[in-house]
Amino acid sequence: MKKKLKIKTDNIVLIILVLVFLFAIAKITLFVVDLNNNKQDNKKLIDEVIDKKIDKKEEKDDKKNLDFDKLLSINSDTVGWIKFNNDKINNPIVHTSDNSYYLTHSFYKKKNQAGAIFMDYRNNSFDDKNVILFGHNMSDDTMFGSLKDVFKDDFFKEKENNYIKVYNKDNELLTYQIFSYYIIEKEEYYITTTFSNDDEFSKFINTIRKRSKKNFDVNVDVNDNILTLSSCEGFGGTTKRKVIHLVRVNN
Repeated sequence: MKKKLKIKTDNIVLIILVLVFLFAIAKITLFVVDLNNNKQDNKKLIDEVIDKKIDKKEEKDDKKNLDFDKLLSINSDTVGWIKFNNDKINNPIVHTSDNSYYLTHSFYKKKNQAGAIFMDYRNNSFDDKNVILFGHNMSDDTMFGSLKDVFKDDFFKEKENNYIKVYNKDNELLTYQIFSYYIIEKEEYYITTTFSNDDEFSKFINTIRKRSKKNFDVNVDVNDNILTLSSCEGFGGTTKRKVIHLVRVNN
């Protein structure tokens, strides 16, 4: 009787282990599918909305080369487009009434674990004092996965790597220069979006500058506009955040 009971128990344990294994495989498969779908959707979007006839020189001269009418027709939450790190980041920016929806939905508003790059719901426009952009740290370097490159020793040897280009929904090119980057435990301070006075904003600037892993000879004062990029450092429920702060260097 005991032997039969043991065999039955062993079988139940085996079945449970098999089910757990199959569940894990299913989750991994769905994750890979989401990654691939998101990558293909963004490639398709780039083909549809970016004018390939515009060369690099013309782009630097603020040539309007994005079809925002098309972007807005696909997703009315569109507020901009971001380009960085040799176009490893080359994505639309969306904005909605919370910071949850686009963690699990793509630009096309389809359920997707890769999410989208989105502006903090508390921000109103790129003219805010501190504009926050969030993106997942994806293992295939999509979304904000390639931000890890910023933390490599030789990243800033290439001058262009100091700058991020953002097109707002009026198709105006806003250029930002990095002045601070670091890894920190999850907190609310660096994602402060409004400041009661200049002294508070000045203190904020000094605090985030001192946190930087590298000293930058970049002037930032209370009259400036800051762009903050935020992503997870690591995977699977990590509490650490990768943070990059930039100051707008054109109007």
